[in-house]
Amino acid sequence: MKKLILASFVGFTALNASAQADPMKELACKGYVDAVEKGLKNTQNAKQSVKSATWVKLGDAYLDLGRNCTSDSMATQKAYDTYVKALEVEKAAGGKKTKEIEDILKSKALGDGFLQQGAAYYNSKNMVMASKFFGQSSRINDKDSTAALYAGIVDQSLGNNTAAIQSFKTYFANGGKDPAVFYSLAQIYKIEKKFAEAVEILKKGSEIHPNDKDLKNEIINTYISSNNIEGAIIDLEKMVAADGGKNSMNMSNLALLYDSKAQELNNEIQKIRDQVSKGSTADLEKKLASEKDKLSVYEGEIATLTAKMKKEPKTAAATKKRIAEVTSQKVAIEEGIAKISSEIESKKASMSGNSDIAKLPALEAKFKENKDKALSYYKRTLEMDPNNYDANFNLAVLYFNEAVETKKAVDAMDMKTYQTQGGKEIDLKVCQQFAASKPYFDKCKSLKADDDLVLENLKNLERILEQCNK
Repeated sequence: MKKLILASFVGFTALNASAQADPMKELACKGYVDAVEKGLKNTQNAKQSVKSATWVKLGDAYLDLGRNCTSDSMATQKAYDTYVKALEVEKAAGGKKTKEIEDILKSKALGDGFLQQGAAYYNSKNMVMASKFFGQSSRINDKDSTAALYAGIVDQSLGNNTAAIQSFKTYFANGGKDPAVFYSLAQIYKIEKKFAEAVEILKKGSEIHPNDKDLKNEIINTYISSNNIEGAIIDLEKMVAADGGKNSMNMSNLALLYDSKAQELNNEIQKIRDQVSKGSTADLEKKLASEKDKLSVYEGEIATLTAKMKKEPKTAAATKKRIAEVTSQKVAIEEGIAKISSEIESKKASMSGNSDIAKLPALEAKFKENKDKALSYYKRTLEMDPNNYDANFNLAVLYFNEAVETKKAVDAMDMKTYQTQGGKEIDLKVCQQFAASKPYFDKCKSLKADDDLVLENLKNLERILEQCNK
Protein backbone atom coordinates (compact mmCIF):
# COMPACT_ATOMS: atom_id res chain seq x y z
CA MET A 1 0.00 0.00 0.00
CA LYS A 2 1.45 3.35 -1.02
CA LYS A 3 1.20 6.84 0.40
CA LEU A 4 -1.94 8.68 -0.66
CA ILE A 5 -1.61 10.93 -3.69
CA LEU A 6 -4.46 13.09 -4.94
CA ALA A 7 -5.43 12.77 -8.55
CA SER A 8 -6.17 16.01 -10.41
CA PHE A 9 -9.44 17.52 -9.31
CA VAL A 10 -11.29 16.84 -12.55
CA GLY A 11 -14.68 17.81 -11.15
CA PHE A 12 -13.47 21.20 -10.00
CA THR A 13 -11.32 22.04 -13.00
CA ALA A 14 -14.02 21.05 -15.49
CA LEU A 15 -16.18 23.84 -14.13
CA ASN A 16 -13.44 26.41 -14.61
CA ALA A 17 -12.44 25.06 -18.01
CA SER A 18 -15.98 25.32 -19.25
CA ALA A 19 -16.09 28.90 -18.01
CA GLN A 20 -13.32 29.77 -20.43
CA ALA A 21 -14.95 28.02 -23.37
CA ASP A 22 -18.61 28.99 -22.75
CA PRO A 23 -19.63 32.58 -23.70
CA MET A 24 -22.43 32.41 -21.14
CA LYS A 25 -19.93 31.55 -18.43
CA GLU A 26 -17.68 34.38 -19.55
CA LEU A 27 -20.65 36.74 -19.30
CA ALA A 28 -21.49 35.43 -15.82
CA CYS A 29 -17.90 35.88 -14.68
CA LYS A 30 -17.92 39.45 -15.95
CA GLY A 31 -21.02 39.98 -13.83
CA TYR A 32 -19.24 38.63 -10.74
CA VAL A 33 -16.26 40.91 -11.38
CA ASP A 34 -18.62 43.90 -11.81
CA ALA A 35 -20.36 42.94 -8.54
CA VAL A 36 -17.00 42.92 -6.75
CA GLU A 37 -16.07 46.33 -8.18
CA LYS A 38 -19.43 47.77 -7.18
CA GLY A 39 -19.10 46.30 -3.70
CA LEU A 40 -15.64 47.78 -3.29
CA LYS A 41 -16.96 51.23 -4.25
CA ASN A 42 -19.74 50.91 -1.67
CA THR A 43 -17.24 50.11 1.10
CA GLN A 44 -15.44 53.32 0.22
CA ASN A 45 -18.61 55.32 0.78
CA ALA A 46 -18.64 56.88 4.25
CA LYS A 47 -22.32 56.09 4.91
CA GLN A 48 -22.30 52.61 3.35
CA SER A 49 -19.04 51.45 4.95
CA VAL A 50 -20.49 51.53 8.48
CA LYS A 51 -23.21 49.06 7.52
CA SER A 52 -22.41 45.36 7.85
CA ALA A 53 -24.69 44.56 4.90
CA THR A 54 -22.33 46.46 2.59
CA TRP A 55 -19.45 44.19 3.57
CA VAL A 56 -21.58 41.06 3.43
CA LYS A 57 -22.58 41.87 -0.17
CA LEU A 58 -18.93 42.35 -1.12
CA GLY A 59 -18.08 39.04 0.55
CA ASP A 60 -20.85 37.31 -1.40
CA ALA A 61 -19.54 38.80 -4.63
CA TYR A 62 -16.00 37.54 -3.89
CA LEU A 63 -17.35 34.09 -3.02
CA ASP A 64 -19.38 33.88 -6.25
CA LEU A 65 -16.30 34.92 -8.21
CA GLY A 66 -14.07 32.38 -6.49
CA ARG A 67 -16.48 29.46 -6.89
CA ASN A 68 -17.35 30.11 -10.53
CA CYS A 69 -14.37 31.77 -12.21
CA THR A 70 -10.58 31.49 -12.43
CA SER A 71 -9.64 35.16 -12.66
CA ASP A 72 -8.87 35.60 -8.93
CA SER A 73 -7.21 32.68 -7.11
CA MET A 74 -7.59 34.49 -3.77
CA ALA A 75 -11.26 35.38 -4.18
CA THR A 76 -12.49 32.97 -1.48
CA GLN A 77 -9.91 34.23 1.01
CA LYS A 78 -10.99 37.80 0.21
CA ALA A 79 -14.60 36.73 0.81
CA TYR A 80 -13.64 35.33 4.21
CA ASP A 81 -11.70 38.46 5.18
CA THR A 82 -14.62 40.63 4.05
CA TYR A 83 -17.11 38.63 6.16
CA VAL A 84 -14.80 39.06 9.15
CA LYS A 85 -14.84 42.82 8.47
CA ALA A 86 -18.64 42.70 8.27
CA LEU A 87 -18.76 41.04 11.70
CA GLU A 88 -16.48 43.73 13.13
CA VAL A 89 -18.69 46.51 11.69
CA GLU A 90 -21.87 44.81 12.94
CA LYS A 91 -20.57 44.46 16.50
CA ALA A 92 -19.60 48.15 16.46
CA ALA A 93 -23.14 49.03 15.32
CA GLY A 94 -24.91 47.09 18.05
CA GLY A 95 -24.62 43.48 16.91
CA LYS A 96 -28.18 42.59 15.91
CA LYS A 97 -26.99 40.63 12.87
CA THR A 98 -23.93 39.13 14.54
CA LYS A 99 -25.21 35.53 14.52
CA GLU A 100 -26.25 35.82 10.88
CA ILE A 101 -22.72 36.84 9.86
CA GLU A 102 -21.14 34.21 12.12
CA ASP A 103 -23.27 31.60 10.36
CA ILE A 104 -21.92 32.81 7.00
CA LEU A 105 -18.36 32.36 8.30
CA LYS A 106 -19.25 28.74 9.15
CA SER A 107 -21.28 28.09 6.01
CA LYS A 108 -20.84 25.14 3.68
CA ALA A 109 -20.68 27.53 0.72
CA LEU A 110 -17.64 29.31 2.14
CA GLY A 111 -15.97 26.01 3.07
CA ASP A 112 -16.62 24.66 -0.42
CA GLY A 113 -15.14 27.82 -1.89
CA PHE A 114 -11.87 27.21 -0.07
CA LEU A 115 -11.96 23.55 -1.09
CA GLN A 116 -12.46 24.45 -4.74
CA GLN A 117 -9.73 27.07 -4.88
CA GLY A 118 -7.44 24.74 -2.89
CA ALA A 119 -7.98 22.18 -5.66
CA ALA A 120 -6.94 24.77 -8.23
CA TYR A 121 -3.73 25.45 -6.31
CA TYR A 122 -3.09 21.70 -6.06
CA ASN A 123 -3.50 21.24 -9.80
CA SER A 124 -1.06 24.07 -10.43
CA LYS A 125 1.46 22.35 -8.06
CA ASN A 126 1.28 25.12 -5.45
CA MET A 127 1.14 22.78 -2.46
CA VAL A 128 1.70 25.43 0.18
CA MET A 129 -1.39 27.38 -0.86
CA ALA A 130 -3.34 24.18 -1.45
CA SER A 131 -2.56 23.18 2.14
CA LYS A 132 -3.69 26.57 3.43
CA PHE A 133 -6.99 26.51 1.53
CA PHE A 134 -7.79 22.85 2.26
CA GLY A 135 -7.05 23.46 5.93
CA GLN A 136 -9.34 26.47 6.03
CA SER A 137 -12.08 24.49 4.29
CA SER A 138 -11.74 21.74 6.89
CA ARG A 139 -11.97 24.22 9.76
CA ILE A 140 -15.10 25.81 8.32
CA ASN A 141 -16.78 22.55 7.24
CA ASP A 142 -15.64 20.82 10.41
CA LYS A 143 -18.03 17.91 9.91
CA ASP A 144 -16.89 17.22 6.36
CA SER A 145 -14.38 14.42 5.75
CA THR A 146 -13.40 15.45 2.21
CA ALA A 147 -11.63 18.69 3.07
CA ALA A 148 -9.87 17.04 6.03
CA LEU A 149 -8.67 14.23 3.75
CA TYR A 150 -7.29 16.61 1.13
CA ALA A 151 -5.62 18.77 3.79
CA GLY A 152 -4.00 15.70 5.33
CA ILE A 153 -2.68 14.39 2.02
CA VAL A 154 -1.16 17.72 0.99
CA ASP A 155 0.34 18.36 4.44
CA GLN A 156 1.86 14.87 4.39
CA SER A 157 3.44 15.57 1.00
CA LEU A 158 4.91 18.79 2.42
CA GLY A 159 6.25 17.01 5.49
CA ASN A 160 3.92 18.99 7.78
CA ASN A 161 3.35 15.93 9.93
CA THR A 162 1.62 17.62 12.86
CA ALA A 163 -0.96 19.24 10.58
CA ALA A 164 -1.39 16.03 8.56
CA ILE A 165 -2.01 13.98 11.71
CA GLN A 166 -4.69 16.39 12.88
CA SER A 167 -6.37 16.47 9.46
CA PHE A 168 -6.46 12.67 9.18
CA LYS A 169 -7.88 12.44 12.71
CA THR A 170 -10.60 14.88 11.68
CA TYR A 171 -11.23 12.77 8.58
CA PHE A 172 -11.83 9.68 10.74
CA ALA A 173 -13.90 11.62 13.28
CA ASN A 174 -16.15 12.75 10.43
CA GLY A 175 -16.77 9.20 9.27
CA GLY A 176 -13.89 8.65 6.84
CA LYS A 177 -12.93 4.97 6.46
CA ASP A 178 -10.57 4.67 3.48
CA PRO A 179 -7.97 1.99 4.40
CA ALA A 180 -5.24 3.94 2.60
CA VAL A 181 -5.71 6.81 5.05
CA PHE A 182 -5.20 4.50 8.03
CA TYR A 183 -2.01 3.33 6.34
CA SER A 184 -0.83 6.88 5.59
CA LEU A 185 -1.41 8.09 9.13
CA ALA A 186 0.53 5.08 10.43
CA GLN A 187 3.47 5.99 8.17
CA ILE A 188 3.55 9.50 9.63
CA TYR A 189 3.54 8.09 13.16
CA LYS A 190 6.42 5.78 12.19
CA ILE A 191 8.44 8.74 10.86
CA GLU A 192 7.78 10.48 14.18
CA LYS A 193 8.93 7.29 16.01
CA LYS A 194 5.46 7.00 17.57
CA PHE A 195 5.19 3.27 16.97
CA ALA A 196 2.47 2.58 19.54
CA GLU A 197 0.19 5.15 17.86
CA ALA A 198 1.00 3.65 14.43
CA VAL A 199 -0.02 0.17 15.61
CA GLU A 200 -3.17 1.54 17.23
CA ILE A 201 -4.39 3.30 14.06
CA LEU A 202 -3.58 0.26 11.91
CA LYS A 203 -5.55 -1.96 14.27
CA LYS A 204 -8.51 0.42 14.07
CA GLY A 205 -8.28 0.22 10.29
CA SER A 206 -8.12 -3.59 10.43
CA GLU A 207 -11.23 -3.71 12.60
CA ILE A 208 -13.13 -1.69 9.97
CA HIS A 209 -11.53 -3.60 7.07
CA PRO A 210 -10.98 -7.16 8.42
CA ASN A 211 -10.12 -8.52 4.96
CA ASP A 212 -7.45 -5.91 4.19
CA LYS A 213 -4.15 -7.82 4.24
CA ASP A 214 -2.04 -4.69 3.72
CA LEU A 215 -3.15 -3.19 7.02
CA LYS A 216 -2.52 -6.42 8.94
CA ASN A 217 0.89 -6.91 7.38
CA GLU A 218 1.79 -3.31 8.15
CA ILE A 219 1.01 -3.92 11.83
CA ILE A 220 3.67 -6.65 11.78
CA ASN A 221 6.11 -4.42 9.87
CA THR A 222 5.60 -1.64 12.42
CA TYR A 223 6.33 -3.98 15.31
CA ILE A 224 9.52 -5.08 13.57
CA SER A 225 10.53 -1.47 12.77
CA SER A 226 10.26 -0.64 16.47
CA ASN A 227 12.11 -3.83 17.42
CA ASN A 228 8.99 -5.11 19.17
CA ILE A 229 9.26 -8.70 17.99
CA GLU A 230 7.10 -9.96 20.84
CA GLY A 231 4.21 -7.77 19.71
CA ALA A 232 4.66 -8.90 16.11
CA ILE A 233 4.60 -12.56 17.15
CA ILE A 234 1.39 -12.12 19.16
CA ASP A 235 -0.46 -10.47 16.27
CA LEU A 236 0.90 -12.84 13.63
CA GLU A 237 -0.06 -15.85 15.76
CA LYS A 238 -3.61 -14.47 15.72
CA MET A 239 -3.46 -14.11 11.92
CA VAL A 240 -2.22 -17.70 11.54
CA ALA A 241 -4.99 -18.92 13.83
CA ALA A 242 -7.58 -16.92 11.88
CA ASP A 243 -6.53 -18.36 8.51
CA GLY A 244 -6.31 -21.88 9.92
CA GLY A 245 -2.61 -22.14 9.18
CA LYS A 246 -3.30 -22.15 5.45
CA ASN A 247 -1.45 -18.97 4.54
CA SER A 248 2.17 -19.91 3.81
CA MET A 249 3.33 -16.27 3.86
CA ASN A 250 1.97 -15.71 7.37
CA MET A 251 3.53 -19.01 8.43
CA SER A 252 6.91 -18.10 6.94
CA ASN A 253 6.85 -14.64 8.52
CA LEU A 254 6.00 -16.12 11.91
CA ALA A 255 8.90 -18.57 11.58
CA LEU A 256 11.20 -15.65 10.73
CA LEU A 257 10.03 -13.73 13.81
CA TYR A 258 10.69 -16.68 16.11
CA ASP A 259 14.04 -17.14 14.39
CA SER A 260 14.90 -13.46 14.92
CA LYS A 261 13.85 -13.68 18.56
CA ALA A 262 16.01 -16.77 19.02
CA GLN A 263 19.01 -14.98 17.49
CA GLU A 264 18.38 -11.97 19.74
CA LEU A 265 18.32 -14.24 22.80
CA ASN A 266 21.42 -16.09 21.62
CA ASN A 267 23.31 -12.81 21.31
CA GLU A 268 22.35 -11.96 24.88
CA ILE A 269 23.43 -15.42 26.03
CA GLN A 270 26.80 -15.09 24.28
CA LYS A 271 27.44 -11.73 25.93
CA ILE A 272 26.86 -13.24 29.37
CA ARG A 273 29.00 -16.25 28.53
CA ASP A 274 31.77 -13.92 27.38
CA GLN A 275 31.52 -12.12 30.71
CA VAL A 276 31.70 -15.45 32.52
CA SER A 277 34.69 -16.45 30.41
CA LYS A 278 36.48 -13.19 31.14
CA GLY A 279 35.65 -13.57 34.83
CA SER A 280 36.79 -17.18 34.99
CA THR A 281 39.67 -17.87 37.39
CA ALA A 282 40.42 -21.38 36.06
CA ASP A 283 43.61 -20.35 34.21
CA LEU A 284 44.77 -18.24 37.13
CA GLU A 285 44.10 -21.11 39.54
CA LYS A 286 46.29 -23.38 37.39
CA LYS A 287 48.99 -20.74 37.23
CA LEU A 288 48.77 -20.25 41.00
CA ALA A 289 49.14 -23.97 41.64
CA SER A 290 52.15 -24.07 39.32
CA GLU A 291 53.78 -21.12 41.08
CA LYS A 292 53.16 -22.71 44.48
CA ASP A 293 54.80 -25.92 43.25
CA LYS A 294 57.73 -23.86 42.03
CA LEU A 295 57.90 -22.12 45.41
CA SER A 296 58.11 -25.47 47.16
CA VAL A 297 61.07 -26.39 44.96
CA TYR A 298 62.90 -23.17 45.83
CA GLU A 299 62.11 -23.56 49.53
CA GLY A 300 63.47 -27.11 49.36
CA GLU A 301 66.63 -25.92 47.64
CA ILE A 302 67.18 -23.23 50.29
CA ALA A 303 66.78 -25.83 53.03
CA THR A 304 69.28 -28.13 51.27
CA LEU A 305 71.80 -25.31 50.78
CA THR A 306 71.47 -24.23 54.39
CA ALA A 307 72.21 -27.79 55.56
CA LYS A 308 75.15 -27.99 53.16
CA MET A 309 76.62 -24.77 54.49
CA LYS A 310 76.69 -26.26 58.00
CA LYS A 311 78.21 -29.54 56.86
CA GLU A 312 80.77 -28.02 54.50
CA PRO A 313 82.24 -24.89 56.12
CA LYS A 314 84.95 -24.64 53.47
CA THR A 315 82.42 -23.89 50.74
CA ALA A 316 80.21 -21.79 53.00
CA ALA A 317 80.89 -18.55 51.10
CA ALA A 318 79.83 -19.97 47.76
CA THR A 319 76.84 -21.72 49.32
CA LYS A 320 75.80 -18.56 51.08
CA LYS A 321 75.93 -16.68 47.79
CA ARG A 322 73.77 -19.34 46.14
CA ILE A 323 71.29 -19.18 49.03
CA ALA A 324 70.99 -15.41 48.46
CA GLU A 325 70.31 -15.94 44.75
CA VAL A 326 67.67 -18.63 45.37
CA THR A 327 66.09 -16.57 48.14
CA SER A 328 65.79 -13.61 45.76
CA GLN A 329 64.07 -15.85 43.21
CA LYS A 330 61.82 -17.24 45.95
CA VAL A 331 60.78 -13.71 46.95
CA ALA A 332 59.92 -12.94 43.30
CA ILE A 333 57.79 -16.09 43.16
CA GLU A 334 56.02 -15.13 46.38
CA GLU A 335 55.28 -11.69 44.97
CA GLY A 336 53.92 -13.34 41.84
CA ILE A 337 51.74 -15.64 43.94
CA ALA A 338 50.39 -12.67 45.87
CA LYS A 339 49.58 -10.86 42.63
CA ILE A 340 47.84 -13.90 41.12
CA SER A 341 45.89 -14.46 44.35
CA SER A 342 44.79 -10.82 44.27
CA GLU A 343 43.63 -11.14 40.63
CA ILE A 344 41.67 -14.27 41.52
CA GLU A 345 39.93 -12.54 44.41
CA SER A 346 39.19 -9.49 42.26
CA LYS A 347 37.62 -11.60 39.51
CA LYS A 348 35.56 -13.59 42.00
CA ALA A 349 34.33 -10.38 43.59
CA SER A 350 33.32 -8.92 40.23
CA MET A 351 31.49 -12.08 39.22
CA SER A 352 29.67 -12.35 42.56
CA GLY A 353 28.01 -9.03 41.81
CA ASN A 354 27.04 -10.00 38.25
CA SER A 355 23.30 -10.67 38.31
CA ASP A 356 23.27 -11.55 34.59
CA ILE A 357 24.73 -14.99 35.29
CA ALA A 358 21.56 -15.96 37.13
CA LYS A 359 19.57 -15.15 34.00
CA LEU A 360 21.37 -17.72 31.85
CA PRO A 361 19.14 -20.77 32.52
CA ALA A 362 15.94 -18.83 31.71
CA LEU A 363 17.50 -17.24 28.61
CA GLU A 364 18.74 -20.59 27.35
CA ALA A 365 15.27 -22.10 27.83
CA LYS A 366 13.66 -19.20 25.92
CA PHE A 367 16.25 -19.51 23.18
CA LYS A 368 15.46 -23.20 22.71
CA GLU A 369 11.71 -22.53 22.75
CA ASN A 370 11.92 -19.83 20.08
CA LYS A 371 14.35 -21.81 17.92
CA ASP A 372 12.12 -24.89 18.07
CA LYS A 373 9.07 -22.82 17.08
CA ALA A 374 10.99 -21.26 14.20
CA LEU A 375 12.02 -24.72 13.03
CA SER A 376 8.44 -25.98 13.28
CA TYR A 377 6.92 -23.06 11.36
CA TYR A 378 9.59 -23.19 8.64
CA LYS A 379 8.81 -26.87 8.11
CA ARG A 380 5.06 -26.25 8.10
CA THR A 381 5.60 -23.52 5.51
CA LEU A 382 7.53 -25.89 3.27
CA GLU A 383 4.83 -28.55 3.63
CA MET A 384 2.41 -26.07 2.04
CA ASP A 385 4.88 -24.40 -0.29
CA PRO A 386 8.06 -26.47 -0.98
CA ASN A 387 9.34 -23.76 -3.32
CA ASN A 388 9.18 -20.98 -0.74
CA TYR A 389 12.64 -19.51 -1.20
CA ASP A 390 12.77 -17.55 2.06
CA ALA A 391 11.71 -20.52 4.19
CA ASN A 392 14.30 -22.79 2.51
CA PHE A 393 17.07 -20.24 2.91
CA ASN A 394 16.25 -19.35 6.51
CA LEU A 395 15.98 -23.01 7.49
CA ALA A 396 19.36 -23.72 5.87
CA VAL A 397 20.90 -20.81 7.79
CA LEU A 398 19.28 -21.99 11.03
CA TYR A 399 20.89 -25.44 10.76
CA PHE A 400 24.21 -23.95 9.62
CA ASN A 401 24.36 -21.49 12.53
CA GLU A 402 23.38 -24.24 14.94
CA ALA A 403 26.40 -26.22 13.75
CA VAL A 404 28.67 -23.20 14.15
CA GLU A 405 27.52 -22.71 17.76
CA THR A 406 28.12 -26.39 18.55
CA LYS A 407 31.56 -26.22 16.92
CA LYS A 408 32.53 -23.38 19.26
CA ALA A 409 32.13 -25.72 22.21
CA VAL A 410 34.55 -28.23 20.63
CA ASP A 411 37.07 -25.56 19.69
CA ALA A 412 37.18 -24.34 23.28
CA MET A 413 38.28 -27.78 24.55
CA ASP A 414 41.89 -28.71 25.23
CA MET A 415 42.99 -32.20 24.22
CA LYS A 416 42.36 -33.70 27.66
CA THR A 417 38.85 -32.28 27.82
CA TYR A 418 38.16 -33.37 24.23
CA GLN A 419 39.15 -36.94 25.08
CA THR A 420 37.36 -37.17 28.43
CA GLN A 421 34.18 -35.17 27.75
CA GLY A 422 32.96 -36.58 24.45
CA GLY A 423 34.65 -34.20 22.05
CA LYS A 424 34.56 -36.74 19.25
CA GLU A 425 30.80 -37.27 19.66
CA ILE A 426 30.23 -33.51 19.61
CA ASP A 427 32.29 -33.24 16.41
CA LEU A 428 30.02 -35.87 14.87
CA LYS A 429 26.97 -33.85 15.88
CA VAL A 430 28.49 -30.74 14.28
CA CYS A 431 28.89 -32.56 10.98
CA GLN A 432 25.29 -33.81 11.14
CA GLN A 433 24.04 -30.26 11.69
CA PHE A 434 26.05 -28.91 8.76
CA ALA A 435 24.76 -31.76 6.59
CA ALA A 436 21.16 -30.93 7.60
CA SER A 437 21.49 -27.47 6.07
CA LYS A 438 22.65 -28.66 2.65
CA PRO A 439 19.31 -29.87 1.16
CA TYR A 440 17.78 -26.46 1.83
CA PHE A 441 20.70 -24.57 0.27
CA ASP A 442 20.46 -26.95 -2.71
CA LYS A 443 16.76 -26.12 -3.03
CA CYS A 444 17.55 -22.40 -2.95
CA LYS A 445 20.07 -22.91 -5.74
CA SER A 446 17.47 -24.70 -7.84
CA LEU A 447 15.06 -21.78 -7.31
CA LYS A 448 17.62 -19.01 -7.87
CA ALA A 449 20.64 -20.41 -9.65
CA ASP A 450 22.40 -17.03 -9.83
CA ASP A 451 22.06 -16.09 -6.15
CA ASP A 452 25.66 -15.28 -5.11
CA LEU A 453 24.89 -15.59 -1.41
CA VAL A 454 23.55 -19.13 -1.81
CA LEU A 455 26.43 -20.15 -4.08
CA GLU A 456 28.99 -18.82 -1.63
CA ASN A 457 27.33 -20.59 1.33
CA LEU A 458 27.12 -23.85 -0.60
CA LYS A 459 30.78 -23.68 -1.58
CA ASN A 460 31.78 -23.09 2.04
CA LEU A 461 29.46 -25.85 3.26
CA GLU A 462 30.84 -28.39 0.79
CA ARG A 463 34.38 -27.68 2.03
CA ILE A 464 33.23 -28.29 5.60
CA LEU A 465 31.48 -31.54 4.71
CA GLU A 466 34.61 -32.76 2.93
CA GLN A 467 36.50 -32.31 6.19
CA CYS A 468 33.76 -34.15 8.05
CA ASN A 469 34.10 -37.14 5.74
CA LYS A 470 37.85 -37.50 6.25
